[in-house]
Amino acid sequence: MGGRKEEKTMTIISTEMLKWKRNKTVLGIFILTAILGIFAVERAFSISRSSSLMNSFSDLYTLAFKNLTSLFLPIVLSMFATTLFFDEQKNDTLKGLLIIPISKTQLYFSKIAVVIFMSLALCLLTFAICILGGFLAGGFTDLNTETILQAGLLFLAGGVLVPLAMLPVIFLATLAKGYVLPIGAALLYLVPVVLIPSGIMGLHPLASVMGIYPYISSDAAEMVKKWAGGIEITISPNICLISLLVIGSISAIVSVLALRKQTY
Repeated sequence: MGGRKEEKTMTIISTEMLKWKRNKTVLGIFILTAILGIFAVERAFSISRSSSLMNSFSDLYTLAFKNLTSLFLPIVLSMFATTLFFDEQKNDTLKGLLIIPISKTQLYFSKIAVVIFMSLALCLLTFAICILGGFLAGGFTDLNTETILQAGLLFLAGGVLVPLAMLPVIFLATLAKGYVLPIGAALLYLVPVVLIPSGIMGLHPLASVMGIYPYISSDAAEMVKKWAGGIEITISPNICLISLLVIGSISAIVSVLALRKQTY
């Protein structure tokens, strides 16, 4: 019984990912992500290694990571999640999915898995651009296996944690009759993180994600310190992780309940 449920879930995930090939929105997201990564690499070409702004590979990959995850990735994931949920209703394809049959819970977590895959793919693309750009730009004496692994771990953490932090906004995507509400909510959701990130770590999911990054590496810690306006981050990563998981779990539960109440 459990095997059949897992098979149906994987079928939905596979179907959603196959749609990427003909989805112009997805293509646009990947193009914009590549442009952001290339912009960071361009800085590596144009800034001398004698400058403290770009004298190490960590300056390059943390710049690219911040460009990707500070605003772009949360907004893109909100838009993408809305597409996954709303387009099924708009195109009247959700009825067909439910005939399989598959529960609303399976449907929800299948789509969340697709959102996480998208996030990881964008992070992997940016990571690859950083590695290639670092070698092409040259002059990075610290571009070695250790820093590449640290960069990879940071991008991997961002790829998983950012979509989890966006679950409260994705809840609105399950209710939405259009794109305005979720995307507008995502912008409002980002405001306190931009203004006072250090003051809301452990409370706001996205700020809590920022509170976890410093414990990945010293370079990540320095990145978050600059991100937070020079404030030293001292909050426990365990508190941030627990807060992230609790709020994410609540958001997932209410999202499933909301989907169950909907009729098609």
